[in-house]
Amino acid sequence: MKSSDGGGDRGVDRRHQASLVGVAMAVILLAWFALANLRRVRIDFWVFNRQAPLILVIVISGLLGALITALVMRRKPKEPKE
Repeated sequence: MKSSDGGGDRGVDRRHQASLVGVAMAVILLAWFALANLRRVRIDFWVFNRQAPLILVIVISGLLGALITALVMRRKPKEPKE
C-alpha cells in the first residue's frame, strides 16, 4: 500500500499507468483489426506456402513483435570502459 505523505514514487506510478494504458490500447486495436480481417490468405515461405486465416497471421505477428520488443527492452547496455 502506498503512503500519502507525498513520496517521490508518484511519477513512476503515473508512468507505469500510462504505459499500461498504451499497451491496453495497442492490444485492443490489434484485436479489432484482426477481427475485421477473417478471410483466408496465402502465406509464402521460402520453400512452401500455406493458407491461413488472416486473423491468425495478425495475432502471431503481434505476439512475435511483443516478444522481440520485450527481449530488446530487457537487454542492458554495456558500460564504456575507462
